[in-house]
Amino acid sequence: MAFGISQSENLDAFMVKQRMVSKVNMLREEKAIYLIENMAILIDKSVQQHETIDDKNVTKEFLSFLVSLYY
Repeated sequence: MAFGISQSENLDAFMVKQRMVSKVNMLREEKAIYLIENMAILIDKSVQQHETIDDKNVTKEFLSFLVSLYY
């Protein structure tokens, strides 16, 4: 996610990742739970079901949530 944002915004990927991590650390409990639950689903799809994670198997709501961690 950070790499994609860095490419579209012409920024350093490490700086984008740092900003996103900072915002993750400030999430309210319910948002942190939402993040953890959805990441667990993606990890299961990737590891257990051998799926490639892309915009076709991630909900638009979760993608929007991830993007909001930067903006």
